[in-house]
This record gives sequence, C-alpha cells and structure tokens, in this order.
Amino acid sequence: MSTDPMNPVPVPEHQSGRHGSPSENDGAASSVVVQGDQRGIVSIGHYTTNVIYVEGGFVATPSVLELPVRRLPELTPPARAELFGRDELVTQVVDQLTVQHSVQLYGRPSTGKQAIALAVNGRLAQRGIRGTVLVPQTGQQETLADLYDRLARLLYGQLFLRQVDEAELRAAVRELSAHITLIDCTLSTESLSRLLETFPKCTFLITSQYETLPDREAAHLVQPLTRAAAAELLSAELGLRLGPIGLRNLQFDQAYAMAEGLPQRLLQYAAFIRSSDGWRARTSEEPFEQPGPTDPATVSPAEQAEILAVALSEPARQVLVALETFGTPLSPHWFAPVTGNLQTSGVDRELYDRRLVTSQGDCYQITADAAEAVRSQGWGPASPTTAAGGILEALSRPGSTTQAASGGPQPLLSPPDPHLLLAITDRLNDAQQWATASRFVRASAPLALQTGHRQAALKLYTLGQLAATRAGAQADVEFYLHTGEQTRRLLDGDAITAAAALAILASGPGQNIVAAATGHTPASTGHLTQRIARFGRHALKLAQAKPALAVATAIVVAGGAAGITVAATSGDGGSGKPAGCNSAIGVVDPKNKTDARTPMDLVPYYHQRATGLSGAAAEATDPKVKSALQNRADALNSLADAQQSAGNGTLIGWNSSVSDFSTDGVHPDVVAAQVATTQLGAGIEDLQAVNSVCGLN
Repeated sequence: MSTDPMNPVPVPEHQSGRHGSPSENDGAASSVVVQGDQRGIVSIGHYTTNVIYVEGGFVATPSVLELPVRRLPELTPPARAELFGRDELVTQVVDQLTVQHSVQLYGRPSTGKQAIALAVNGRLAQRGIRGTVLVPQTGQQETLADLYDRLARLLYGQLFLRQVDEAELRAAVRELSAHITLIDCTLSTESLSRLLETFPKCTFLITSQYETLPDREAAHLVQPLTRAAAAELLSAELGLRLGPIGLRNLQFDQAYAMAEGLPQRLLQYAAFIRSSDGWRARTSEEPFEQPGPTDPATVSPAEQAEILAVALSEPARQVLVALETFGTPLSPHWFAPVTGNLQTSGVDRELYDRRLVTSQGDCYQITADAAEAVRSQGWGPASPTTAAGGILEALSRPGSTTQAASGGPQPLLSPPDPHLLLAITDRLNDAQQWATASRFVRASAPLALQTGHRQAALKLYTLGQLAATRAGAQADVEFYLHTGEQTRRLLDGDAITAAAALAILASGPGQNIVAAATGHTPASTGHLTQRIARFGRHALKLAQAKPALAVATAIVVAGGAAGITVAATSGDGGSGKPAGCNSAIGVVDPKNKTDARTPMDLVPYYHQRATGLSGAAAEATDPKVKSALQNRADALNSLADAQQSAGNGTLIGWNSSVSDFSTDGVHPDVVAAQVATTQLGAGIEDLQAVNSVCGLN
C-alpha cells in the first residue's frame, strides 16, 4: 500500500495511533518515568497524561498513542491564483514534493513566499492531496515543541494544554501521510531535522527568512519580482495592456524602485492608482495602454498608504485603527465588537482591495505601511474599554454557544486571538482602568485555555492580578493568586517531582504510607500500582506539588475508588539548612535548565523558575529567606512579562545594566547564542539570590 502523500490511497476517517487498550497489569509492570526534558510530562507505565480545558475546568486526556489520528482535509486552491514570474519555481517545488522531498522557500520578508506556497498547494489540491496550512501565531516565535502541540491538536482534535511528548508523537504518526505547509517558520536546522524524522511519511513546504532546511537542494531563495514581472502584475491589477508610454505615465520605474520589487507594495501601488480621481475620470477615447500621468510625489509606498487610508469609509478606518492599536489579526466577525461600530459589513473587502491589510486564513493583518499611515495621521488609538465590552457582550449573547455532541458547550463564534485579549488588557492597565481590566481577564482567560494557548492564559492571570491589586479588589487578587499559580503549576508542572512521588507510592514503603493514611491493610494496598494505572489521570494533580528536588519528601495519600490525590511537602532533609532552601537550591540547579533558542522560549523558563522559588518561599519560616526567595520569584515573573510584551523582536536584558538586543534581521543562530547568554546571566542571578540566604555548599 502506497503512503506517498502525493498519491494518497483511501484511508479510514480515523487512523489509530495505537491498537488495543492498556491493561492495568501493563501499567503496574512499568516504571514511572519522565519523558525527555519537557516540563510537566508525567508517564505512568507506557502512557503520558495531558490536560484540556472544558466547561470551566481542567480535564485529563489520554496519550496520543491512545487517541485515533484524524484525517486531514483536502487542500484548497488559493483565492488569488495568478502569480507573475513564478511559474518555473512553482513547477520545480511541486516536482520535488511529488518525489517525497520536503521543500523550503526562503528570503527577505514580503517577497511573496506565502503566495508561492499557496500556489503550489493549489496544484496539489487538483490531485486531492490532504494536508493543512499553519500560519504563525501572534506574538510568539514558534519552537519545535509549540509546533508539535499545534499539529497534535489538528491530528487528534484535542486542545492539549501541556506539551506533547516528542517520542510518543513520533510513534503515533509514523504511518501518517499528509502535506503540511508552515508559513514564516523560524525553526533551526536541527529542529527541522527532528520534525522531518517525527513525520517520516509526510512532506513539508516551509517558508522562512533564512535557509535552514537540511536538504539544501530543496531550499529555494525567493527574490523580489523582476521589473518585467512587476509590470505584468500592474497590468493585470489595472486591467490594462500597459506599454512603455503607459508605464512612464504611471511613474512605474520610480514606483518599482521604491517598492523594492515587493509584491505587496506593488499591489498597493495598483490600488492607489485605481482609487485616484484621474483614474476614475479617464475618458473612453484615451488609448487603452496609455493612462494619464501620476504625480511623482505620490509614488512612495508610505504616501500611497496614507492617501488610501484617508479615503476609507469611517467603519473601515476604525477597523484599521484597531488593527494598528492592538497589533493582532482580526476576523471580520470581531470587527464590530472591537470597534463598537455595527456597520462593519464589507469592511474586510474594502481594506483588502486597497491593500492596506493582508489575509491570514480568515483573519486580516495590517501592513507595515498602513500602520505607519495610521500613526502619521495622528488618529487616536482604539478604545480598549469599548473592545473589552464588545467582546464580552458578543460572547454572552444568546445563541453564541451551542451544545456539542460531546456534551460541552462550543462557541459558534471563533474565539478571538488570545493575544488580542492580552493587548486589550495591557491597554486597559495603561489607561488605569483597573477594575475593567480585572473583570475582563476573569472572563477572557478561559478563552485562551479553551483554545490551547497556555502561556497567553498565564500572562492574562498575571495582568489580572496587577489590575486587581491596583483596583483594591482583594477578592479578585486572591482569585488570581490562587488560580494563576495553580494553573501554572498544572500546565508547567515539575515532572521530576511528580515522577518521584509516583515511584515512592509504588514502592513497599509507599504502600505502608498509604495503609497508614487510609486505613487499608497492606494486602489491599498491594494493588496500588494497578490503581495508579487505572486512575492515571489524577496524577495530573501531582504537578501542583511544590518542587522537591534533592529533598526528603513526605507523601500524603488519600486513596479510594474515586481516584488518587498526592501532594508533596518538603522539610530540610536533614541538611541543616533553613526551611525552603533545599527546594530553592533544586530549582536553580543548572542541571535543571531547559535550552532556549528564541527570546520567547525564555518566558516559560522564567515562569517555571519563579513558580519554584515562590513555592520554596512558601515553605520558608525564616522571614529573611522567605523575602529573598519571593523577591527573586517576583523579579523573574517581571522579566517574563517584559519578554512576553517584547515578543521575539527584542531580547530583554536579564537586569537593568544589560542592554536589550534587537533580533530584527539577525540570523537565528546568532539570536540563539544571545538567548543562551541571557539565560546564563539570569541563572547566575538566581544562584546568587539563593546563595545569599541558603548557601550552596
């Protein structure tokens, strides 16, 4: 049977990643292990646990090895099918994909790589090829773990909140045949190699700024359009057969040079010409290839964008301002709630026709020139209060949710981008609308969890806590402290602690502890390991345990037919150090560092360390120790928040004496080296903070 994705064979609607179901004895016979170095991945026997957010709560879900693989849909042709000067490249890429070679299109931004990739997919769609297209997520530079999570959600229909284990995913999808397109991928060569090894029977079409594909013969540099191709594009957009006189009248050579041959800017140039008074007043007697002259002063892309923006209808102008204010793509059904203007029907087409936005799936993103036009006009920012109120009103409207077959309510409206929620909350806090921000976060954070955006949800809880504190809303402060911390521990939990606790429970002494705690006889506790396997999902609660590396751990067990709950508490382990110190030392141990390559990789790293130090501070009884550990935890959370706000465009220095580093146009390997230096610097400060009150000897 052929598994070539270019020549697919019929397969069932679901492909099973693993046949059969695990027995209790399987679980009992296997050790408790931690898979790889990923946070919070806990395995009982052969299986890992994960978690999703349903109906306002966290629910455990089986391993990807136990879930059926969904069949991806057939590719669809792009809405805009015509390209200029790219036919030879499209054909070459299709040929390489047909013989099972993954392909990369790389080059400077805005050269049309995405349009070429979609044109390739259009040809594959004619063959009935199945696959998916992944566009970049707002506000973050995707890691390999992030990509695995996104692909797992597509393939299994589960919005996993914890990282999917690479080894298990590799085993589950080894027979999967599909074509996957990654737009604006920032993965390194090493990560792409691992990705291709994980999906050996899939083909990938990747667009990137730099050449990172291991197979260099399948990597193609995409150059700006040639002058001839640009003239063809302009002629097609204007519906003219442009000759030398027409091109000269339109100041084509000057416009082509200022657009740098970039297709998006040339499309905006054509939209500008079409919208001009002179163009609309053209007489029928005018030679068809000789349009009237264009003012040379209006040829620059920035000037064109400003003229096009000024001529927008008021609803379209408000949407453009909102796109610039919040910096995230918007789907048309969120135009009215975010702007407060109910007359937004057709605005997406108006903005797109003027080339002030680009399309990303069903969403629209403002162009750099259009954003600059908004700022140049001095238009005030969109109101975050209006946006917050509009989003909450839309979500609470009768009929905005429906009952799904699984029994849980599912939104009819596609949830707003979680980074839009973050941007609105940031703006509310900037405007000192503390009470509104706190209410908005309490209502909107679950939306981020429902869509699988764990880091966005955690950042929302942090912003909500800040707002509630400033508003003096003590009940909300306590809610955010508890919910945010517990969510962080659950999603970024300490896998090593969890595994250690499970191992102790499965041991003979552990069974005696169970007997003492529950009243069960040792004979009845002999089935403890089977009960652990049967109620494996309850092991998720282990991630809420405070880090207890190199610490004597006392296990408190409440066992019963409903499940098992385990909490870990730490003492000084006989080391003579103050309470909380052994936990803190374990947290900052350099061996527990996870590698980071991008600035955004540091955000979960900082948060994880802050969570551990906060837990250690809670254990401390010495006020000096408690204060030092909590202060360092607060500093790490602040550093994480600053890096989250900066995104991948800027690497935040690990303290005030270290300058921030702009990553714009910098090769990923250079960025990775700077990130490693920053991570090392922050780690040294962690060690210094702990050493000052605990001593590391």
